[in-house]
Amino acid sequence: MYTLLTGATGLVGRYLVRDLLLNGHELAVVVRPSRKQSPRDRMEEILQHWERELGRALPRPVVLSGDIAEPGFGLSPEETEWVADNCSSIIHSAAILEFYGKDRAGEPWRTNLNGTQNMINLCRESGIKDIHYVSTAYVAGLQTEPVMESSLSAGQLFRNDYEESKFCAETLVQQIDFADHVTVYRPAVISGDSRTGYTNTYHGLYLYLRLMSVMIPPVPADENGYRHTPIRLRMTGDERRNIIPVEWVSAVMCRLFETPEARGLTFHIAPDKPISSREMIEYCGEYFKSTGVEFHGHGELPPLANRAENEDQWMFERMVMENAETYAPYEQTDNTFDMTNTKKFSGDIPCPEIDKTVIFRYIEYGNEDRWGKRKPDVERVKNWTEDALQNHVNTDASNGRRQMVGLDVYGPGGCQVTLELSPSGLHSVHRGLPDQDLPVLRVSNADLESAIRNQENAATVRQAWEGADSELAASLTTMLLSALELQTIAVRS
Repeated sequence: MYTLLTGATGLVGRYLVRDLLLNGHELAVVVRPSRKQSPRDRMEEILQHWERELGRALPRPVVLSGDIAEPGFGLSPEETEWVADNCSSIIHSAAILEFYGKDRAGEPWRTNLNGTQNMINLCRESGIKDIHYVSTAYVAGLQTEPVMESSLSAGQLFRNDYEESKFCAETLVQQIDFADHVTVYRPAVISGDSRTGYTNTYHGLYLYLRLMSVMIPPVPADENGYRHTPIRLRMTGDERRNIIPVEWVSAVMCRLFETPEARGLTFHIAPDKPISSREMIEYCGEYFKSTGVEFHGHGELPPLANRAENEDQWMFERMVMENAETYAPYEQTDNTFDMTNTKKFSGDIPCPEIDKTVIFRYIEYGNEDRWGKRKPDVERVKNWTEDALQNHVNTDASNGRRQMVGLDVYGPGGCQVTLELSPSGLHSVHRGLPDQDLPVLRVSNADLESAIRNQENAATVRQAWEGADSELAASLTTMLLSALELQTIAVRS
């Protein structure tokens, strides 16, 4: 059975896609079309990124076109029926990181709260009873005492609408009464990959790093190569920052998702050793070879005595104020999170520290990526395997016995489908692999295309069948290739 995943194009979501596919899970994803790309194209771009990094082809999830903010996720009747028939669990990772909204009809309430209610309704109507919800550690709001995993409502105040919308959404999730298990994941502040620097979003920490990459390099260096960039900050330097790298978040979540004993619990996902604001500033100062930061403690900064004599400082402070004001409520406070449950089931997966090397890596990746403006490297798929198969369906009556099989074509343009074959051709194509015990062909699109072009190359396909002896594998391969021999599948331009 399939796991339905929302938020697959987000930072955490795309890591969950990678890790769950690598671990052999069957995935279906709900993806919105963008202004320039279809849902299938958006997922293909993400999967090709992972394939380049991993050096191997990956299976393709079933892609459903929808919007979690719409009732029923905006799925078509056919897709809704498919979810009910094929999905036994859900990971609801979709959310929007928007701190303030005009009213509850807009964001972040529309996605974070209404989207969660839509998820609950869809699960109830589809019979999905294994529910995994990605919340945030900051449903805790403003609390001075350690926040327990078992606690949700403590009369807390919230820094912004984002925190409150996620709190209200988790409240809905915790009240679900039809599921066998409701598991909640509460990550802290998620940053990019600590090993590669990769990110697809430039919020939070990256906003500050980008500001420094813009502000500091134009300043002339002194005779020692250092740039003096005077700026006063409303901090002491000792403030904790609960920042965690995305690859660790995904690794922990996958472990918990795959552990039956972890079902039904709530998990804080936070660092063992939070970074301090002073460490972050010092690492950045070392990278950019800059000096001049002063920690002035909490409270308003006094006006500069003479702006004309401190024009650079006035400009730096204004830029920080204008660009980072959204995060001002986090400058002075961060919570301490209990991680008893998380340590019990995934304590052997250490959280990488956000140290100097990682900060340097984040800055370098941001510069290489032009802070999100670099054009993605993706090979356009000209023909999709599933489309090609649909074009070869023969609805005529068959003289021979029909055989249902699964086809898992991985790599660009691939798909997961169930086929109905006979000696006279291909009779039906259905999304998703079969749940029952049927033969399944797992093959790369390159090997399948090679065999279609020249059946002398069919040995690779014959050997790739699961659940079929050599005689049946040979027969199924002949039927499949005969049905497709005139078609080139997944040709890339």
